Amino acid sequence: MSGSESKSKRFSASRARAAVKAQRWAMKHRPKPPPPRRRPVAAVVAVTLGGLLAGGLLGVALERGGMGPGVFDSGSEIVRNRMEDGTGSAWTVPLDPPGHPATANLDDDLLTPGAGPEGRKGFTYEEPLTPGEAASGPSDSEIDAMVKQAGLGRLIVPDAPSEVPLWEKNAIEVAEISGRPMIALVIDDLGVNRRTTPLAIDLPGPLTLSFMTYAKGLEALTRRARAQGHELMLHVPMEPRDPTWDPGPNALQGDLPQAELARRLDWALGRFDGYVGINNHMGSKFTGSLIGMAQVLAELKSRGLLFLDSVTSGSSVAAGLARRMRVAHAARDIFIDNEPENAKSIRRQLAKLEEIARRRGRAVGIGHPHDATLEVLAEWLPEIERRGFVLVPISTIVRQNVKLAARVSSQQQ
Repeated sequence: MSGSESKSKRFSASRARAAVKAQRWAMKHRPKPPPPRRRPVAAVVAVTLGGLLAGGLLGVALERGGMGPGVFDSGSEIVRNRMEDGTGSAWTVPLDPPGHPATANLDDDLLTPGAGPEGRKGFTYEEPLTPGEAASGPSDSEIDAMVKQAGLGRLIVPDAPSEVPLWEKNAIEVAEISGRPMIALVIDDLGVNRRTTPLAIDLPGPLTLSFMTYAKGLEALTRRARAQGHELMLHVPMEPRDPTWDPGPNALQGDLPQAELARRLDWALGRFDGYVGINNHMGSKFTGSLIGMAQVLAELKSRGLLFLDSVTSGSSVAAGLARRMRVAHAARDIFIDNEPENAKSIRRQLAKLEEIARRRGRAVGIGHPHDATLEVLAEWLPEIERRGFVLVPISTIVRQNVKLAARVSSQQQ
């Protein structure tokens, strides 16, 4: 009997299947040459016409139905997931919850996507903006033009019930601000790395901790984070522009049927309780999808949740569309660790975050559970009040944005 045959006998059938999946994943994500910049004219025309047609059809449906939150038709359409056949990522296969026979025996590292520059050494973090790319996104007038062109009409989304929305119910209380500049620091991509996630939870707060939807053991991790005084969010994988970057399982993609997009979002929002809202993991392509983001924001509004735009693309419509749909939201100002193991760079980014907070009165930074990031934050956080700032959860920033939007709306009427 050969060595490989002997080894295979020691694995259960489920672990053998897991090993096969891992091999397929490794084959799919081996280094690839960058996609060609130029595309055939016919393909561009076909994609453009297809998008306009889809927008028109959705617009007709919304206008006819008076589009309320969550009205996107899930119907009885049978949604076919793209499998590991080369037409889509292996991670588009739905991930069953912990304890399900399909995933009960998977090792943690098999739930660790590693596409992108970090390869198999770890999981992919946020996409950096293209050098020189504006981070502000389309203006309100540009959003209005896009809505009209997509056939979404007035994009009527009734206000949520008058009761206190869920994001405010789940928000944590903060100390007296007393006019001090506010800094909200979000640590996302949590839950997958079992070594660094507890280190992030143990940092002094209040921080906003955003957990990956597909991580295991989220109930225990989020209970511990809440007990430490941190606010909770869901980090939802969304489609990037570069197809060689893998956002993870059940990612929201712009080309999905409405029913499948709704199913994936519903799966994500059911992963644990007590969170205030979501922010996007990757998503440089999906957050530029007007129709896709409209569906996501409508569902969030119907549930009383907020949206934080991680701003992984200058073409993101998320913040502008959220303003139009009156969805509680905020946007990232600074990524503190785009150079993940460079402590000096992280300190420089934190200094920029402080400068924005001084100038504007508030600032939102996003970091990740890198060793260097956690070490720098362990030094920086205890000193933040001494330097004249107040650390707040993301809900405090969003509450300020909601008040400002209400003031502007009343002045315009």
